Amino acid sequence: MHVLPLSFALLTYTGYWRPVDWPSTSVKYWAYCIYSTAMIFLLHTFALCGLVDCFMIKDVEIFIEKFSLFLSVLGVCLKVMNLVLRRDEVIGLTDMLVKDVCTPRDNYETEIQQRFDRTAMTITIYCEILNESAVFFATVAQLKHYIDTHTLPLSDWVPYDISSTGVYWATVLHQTIGLMVCANASVAHETLISGFMIQTCAQLDIFCHRARTLPNLLQEAQKYSTSKADQKMRERQLIREFVHHHRYIYRFADRVTAVFTLMILLQFTISSTVLCLSVYEMSKKNLLSFEFAWSSLYLGCMLMQIFLYCWFGNEVTLKSAEIGSAIYEMDWSMFPTDLMKTLLIIISRSKRPITITSGYIVTLSNESFMKIIRISYSAYNVLKK
Repeated sequence: MHVLPLSFALLTYTGYWRPVDWPSTSVKYWAYCIYSTAMIFLLHTFALCGLVDCFMIKDVEIFIEKFSLFLSVLGVCLKVMNLVLRRDEVIGLTDMLVKDVCTPRDNYETEIQQRFDRTAMTITIYCEILNESAVFFATVAQLKHYIDTHTLPLSDWVPYDISSTGVYWATVLHQTIGLMVCANASVAHETLISGFMIQTCAQLDIFCHRARTLPNLLQEAQKYSTSKADQKMRERQLIREFVHHHRYIYRFADRVTAVFTLMILLQFTISSTVLCLSVYEMSKKNLLSFEFAWSSLYLGCMLMQIFLYCWFGNEVTLKSAEIGSAIYEMDWSMFPTDLMKTLLIIISRSKRPITITSGYIVTLSNESFMKIIRISYSAYNVLKK
């Protein structure tokens, strides 16, 4: 994948994204299918043990701790299922970004694209560090305690006896790998969605740059034209490409929303619930304990996920609103009448900026993020009472 390579690489390593360039006749294709089946089985058995464990617990505080983790694992299962079912649509999104209309045409556009690509990659790396740190404090950092008490890191319920040393260690390994897979798959999925929003921002910036340079291109068309008819043809081609790019960006944003809107709504629901449960749970723990560090990092992971959605959803809206300003800055004095009409239509459209929504209900914006924080805090106060 040339688009969002790090996110797709994480999905590939976790077994949930087979590279698109592997032919079905190759050995590695079928080997990966077996690996993918094994990883899906591991993820779902991990989720099943967590679900049963929640129902086996009598203590309310322990239930809150276990249930908040189970919600995230369940969310990962549903996200993986969504990716599998919508694989062709996700591939379609990546294909849209490598079409000629989206390809940088000069050094400035290349710099814009590279800047946004670096942003997407940096965010993926930071999220991976955060999530793997949470996994470390949940499992490896507390390994001595688990060994001394002969307990399991996450789910205390398993459908077999763990008194045997070999079985015990196999179960510990299963839960540790299960949590690592969840963390990596979650990072890949969240940065994939936010990455597509980042790419939308990149295309909007490129479009604004093309709008500002359109008068120069029209002058060049006039300069190198061999006749009036040739000039008209060149101008129409430039205008056609300009309008096509504008409509293409809006269509891409609509497809991103269509593919991921339900998963964004799912993440909003899970994160809002986990936020209030995690804060309540942290208020009961020792500040210097590994449990507190794990809960803090887990809370940070939940906050990061919804923050990325809201922040870059807001960026898409703001940048799409800048299109009108970019067109106003152009020198209109040399434009033909039909181009002026086209530009006025684009300006009118920019007054209704692009919005990415969660379940077609909540618009992704900084305001939405703050509302989620306030709702979670209110729920925490209710739990505390």
